[in-house]
Amino acid sequence: MRYPLATYLRAAAFFTLYGLVKYLPPPIGDVFRFAVLKLFMASIHSWKIKDGVSVWFPEGIRIGRHVTVNEYVFLDGYGGLEIGDHCRVAHGCSFLSEDHVFDDPDTPIWQQPKRAGKIVLEQDVWLGCGVRVLRGVHIGRGCVVGAGAVVTRDLPAFSIAVGVPARIVGTRGTRSAHDAA
Repeated sequence: MRYPLATYLRAAAFFTLYGLVKYLPPPIGDVFRFAVLKLFMASIHSWKIKDGVSVWFPEGIRIGRHVTVNEYVFLDGYGGLEIGDHCRVAHGCSFLSEDHVFDDPDTPIWQQPKRAGKIVLEQDVWLGCGVRVLRGVHIGRGCVVGAGAVVTRDLPAFSIAVGVPARIVGTRGTRSAHDAA
């Protein structure tokens, strides 16, 4: 797939500027990362973007208020990524809003199209260390996802989910859910 020249120039400007601030230590690094991301992201209202966060297709990403994105998170805005207010994303998480089609065995995978799907985290979601969220997933308000989980399906509000693939083990606000986590 070919993109217009302006797209390549914008990407070059983003990766150059963001590369200068990506690994700066907090708190000054947080401020510089926010400033660069503010120029390129669709919308960003939180400055707590920690060092080592990788960003692809920033124009497809929206980050709400009072969000913390910790070290070494991967944000992919190709299919769209929306992180609601008051979310916490632990280190090492990945948001993968695209994947490859591989239906035609006679065509190399890299030459086949991509499938994209918007990822949405509603308000007050907490993702533990190393969570992977795949394309098209909608995580409802107040969900908690345990470390290392791979979220392949939507999670209803206030769910507690763990595992690979992630499965719901409880609901926030109930005694049995707290014990299950």
